[in-house]
Amino acid sequence: MNSKERVLRTLEFKETDRVPLAVSGREDDLMLYLKANSLNRMYEILDIDFRGINTSDLQDKRGVKRTHKGHEANIWGVPLICANNGFQELCPLSEISSVDEAEAYDWPLAENLNYYDIEKQITENDGYFLIAGVWAPIFHDFTWLCGFENCLAMLLSEPEIAKAVLRRITDFWIAYTKIILEKGKGKIDCVMNCNDFGMQKCLIMSPGVWREFFKPELKRFYGCIKNFGANVFQHSCGSIFDIIPDLIEIGADILDPIQVAAVGMDTESLAEKFGGKIVFHGGIDTQFILPNCSEPEVRAEVRRVIGTLGSRGGYILCGSQAYMEDIPIENIVAVYDEAKKVKVNILENRL
Repeated sequence: MNSKERVLRTLEFKETDRVPLAVSGREDDLMLYLKANSLNRMYEILDIDFRGINTSDLQDKRGVKRTHKGHEANIWGVPLICANNGFQELCPLSEISSVDEAEAYDWPLAENLNYYDIEKQITENDGYFLIAGVWAPIFHDFTWLCGFENCLAMLLSEPEIAKAVLRRITDFWIAYTKIILEKGKGKIDCVMNCNDFGMQKCLIMSPGVWREFFKPELKRFYGCIKNFGANVFQHSCGSIFDIIPDLIEIGADILDPIQVAAVGMDTESLAEKFGGKIVFHGGIDTQFILPNCSEPEVRAEVRRVIGTLGSRGGYILCGSQAYMEDIPIENIVAVYDEAKKVKVNILENRL
């Protein structure tokens, strides 16, 4: 069973020889520790089943440079200083007051961007499950264009303006993703989008507001991916238990990162409510377990999580967030070493 076959069976909630393995964070440190002379060699040593397809540098291939209020800006017209550090007063749509202004804004065009050699990447990673890192941060683009506080207020006070901005953002990411998947010629297995809707204790907004404004746009975006026969990888940090049924309803196949320390995101609750309905990706606690526990304790946690989230199939092992500097590198390596020793018997629902 090769990596692609292993992940595809997992997406069908079928038994595999072991759980699929993914990794995020500390790649350079892992390369050094494992004496790997390349990123791919490090993946091979850890038996990582996924390979990412780099899509675009999000730069205008025509050489067009944008500015706003004297600051260098990205393709959206958002000053880099604003995107990195806030500064709501510099957001280009911070004072938007009508739908007409939203329509008239100078929106980026996907066809004007510089794209990487996607066909070459696919050929070089034959046999692995291929994820296109589209990102498509619809919610975050909204906040960077308008300002975080402005956005949350706009959802309630100026809903039609908010919907117009979100629609135009999503239009761009749909056009962008279509180009990527056309270049992939049916060989890209999955498309990732990253929209963090959760905090440690709850959603950033109420479930009702999320369903009115963001669910329809994600459904449109998912539809583009599904039209090409690819799977949908939905990333959202935090406590998002309340909207997981909605994500399943509109077509999410894989849910990441399973931030188990957030309220409502414990492995038992997720497995009981959503096991067999969506594939869990992540779940090995990076907030408390990996930074603070001994290697035997880490290995025991790996066995527990696989036994819980993988009890009905549909589990891909990775950290509950990207691995950070507070985690001993030995603990990260132990996660993958132990995971390869564990097999879930789905039919009997036990290890």
